[in-house]
Amino acid sequence: MRPALIALDVDGTILDSTGVISPAVRSAITRARAAGAHVVLSTGRTVLGVRNVISLLGFTDGTVLCSNGAVRLDLATGEVIALATFEPAPVIARLRSLLPGVVFSLEEPGVGNRVSDGYPGDIVGTRRQVDDLELGATPTTRMVAYWHGVTKEQLADLMDVSDIAGVTWTYDHHSDAWLTVVAEGISKASALEQLRLELGVSPQATVAFGDGHNDIAMLRWAALGVAMGNAAADVRAAADEVTGTVAEDGVATVLDRLLDEGMS
Repeated sequence: MRPALIALDVDGTILDSTGVISPAVRSAITRARAAGAHVVLSTGRTVLGVRNVISLLGFTDGTVLCSNGAVRLDLATGEVIALATFEPAPVIARLRSLLPGVVFSLEEPGVGNRVSDGYPGDIVGTRRQVDDLELGATPTTRMVAYWHGVTKEQLADLMDVSDIAGVTWTYDHHSDAWLTVVAEGISKASALEQLRLELGVSPQATVAFGDGHNDIAMLRWAALGVAMGNAAADVRAAADEVTGTVAEDGVATVLDRLLDEGMS
């Protein structure tokens, strides 16, 4: 079946480490849209953080799923929709008990982030440093936690045996200890399934591409889940097939094949 809903992770999937989308990948995406497919960026980035990628692709309509499925952007209207929020205060307290010295950034969709003292990450939009009371006072769509001085592997060893009620968490791409937290049950897969139902797309006509820990649920959700050649072993294991790396235009290789098969 020709793909009707194509979900694309951004970083490490269509966008390389220098912030470039190759001509081959851009051409394959354009071809898929011209064939009538809904091409949906599905990213851990915030709405503000993904706007440059939208510009690179020239998208002016359709849907973008941000913050690991917690936020939806309607490109035609510019509307930013928070699909799910959670109360951050108990999560902050729990993570601080597990990760002494952890610092936080909490998303305010379409505006920026409020951060705790010492948060080192780049922020697109406003950056408000607040005290602990304000940090956890209002619901958020996405929380990023950074644990200085340890590796992602050390973080995983601890988090994989720890329970945090009411949220879903994934590891970031970085080698350092970055954790992204959204509401319980929320993922790229949950947001895509909601969109699929709204669009009336058959489950068998879904394809997803990704390379990160936050892509695993999405790859399992799709009828065809494609891991990038640069993906970690657990991501590759969750996929139906593995394509080339982002540097090898892996997305273009599979999309062009699927489109050619759909026309034959």
